[in-house]
Amino acid sequence: MSLDASLDALTTALHLEQEAGLVNGLDDLSARKLRRETILRHWQTVQAALSPIEQQMRDLPSLPPDAQIQWAQAVLALPNLAFMEIDTTGLQADDEIIRFTLIDRHFVTLEDVLIQPTTRRLSAEVSHINGITPEALAREGLPIAEAWQRIQSALTGRYVISFAQDWDLKQLKACAERHKLPPVIVIGEDLQRHCTAYYHREYALQLAALCERIGHPLPQPPQQTSLHRAQGQLHLLTAMAHAVTDVRSPKPGAEAPTMPTNEEDDDLDASPF
Repeated sequence: MSLDASLDALTTALHLEQEAGLVNGLDDLSARKLRRETILRHWQTVQAALSPIEQQMRDLPSLPPDAQIQWAQAVLALPNLAFMEIDTTGLQADDEIIRFTLIDRHFVTLEDVLIQPTTRRLSAEVSHINGITPEALAREGLPIAEAWQRIQSALTGRYVISFAQDWDLKQLKACAERHKLPPVIVIGEDLQRHCTAYYHREYALQLAALCERIGHPLPQPPQQTSLHRAQGQLHLLTAMAHAVTDVRSPKPGAEAPTMPTNEEDDDLDASPF
C-alpha cells in the first residue's frame, strides 16, 4: 500500500474510532479492538514509509550558526583588526619565539620579524613545519630586545585575532619573563574557538584543514610560513562572515558529516600547527 493510501486508511479508521465514543458492551469492545489493530497496522505502515525520509532529514548538513556569522561580520568591520602568527623553536615550555607576524584586514603586513633564539636550537622537524631555516635566523634574526620593541609597537591599538590564541599569549608571556622584558598587551579573540562553535562543536580543528575547506589551501610545508597562516586566518574569518563552510566537491557516495556534540571547551588544540 502506498503512503497516501495508508494515510487515508489511517485517517478513516481514526475518524470512525473517535466517533464511536466510549465502549458500551462486549460486542462493541470486540469491534473496537479490531479497529484499534487496524489503526496500529496502518500507523506502522506510515512509520515505515517515513523512516527513510526522517533519516535523510537527520543526515542533512548542519547550518552555520547565525551568532558566529554575525560575530565574524562585526570583527571584519573593525578598522584596527589584525591577525597574528607566532613561530617558536618547538612546543616545550622553554622553547623560544623565533618569528612574529602581524597583518591587517587588507592582507597588508604590519610586522614580520625573525628573532634569534638565545638558548634553544631550531630542530629540522620544526624547521620543516614553520618554514624557517637556521640560516635565515642567523642571517636575518634580530636580538630579542630589538624585536620586542617592534612587536609592542605593532600590537598597540590593534584588535588581534589568532588561531589558538591562548598558546600565543603563553609564548609572549614566557618570552617577556625569560628576558626580563615589559609584557605586551594583546586585546582580541581566539579564532579557533569561534571555528569550533561555527562547525557545531567539531574539535581538533587545524588551520590548514579549515583553509582547505573554504577554498584557500595553505602551501604545504616547508613552503608554508607564518605569513601564509596569517593570511589563512583572514580568509577563514571572511568565509565565516559569508556563511561558507566547505566548498570542496563531495566524494561520490560520501555521507554528510556528523557534528560532534561534546560540550567541553578545554580540549581544544594547544598548538597552532
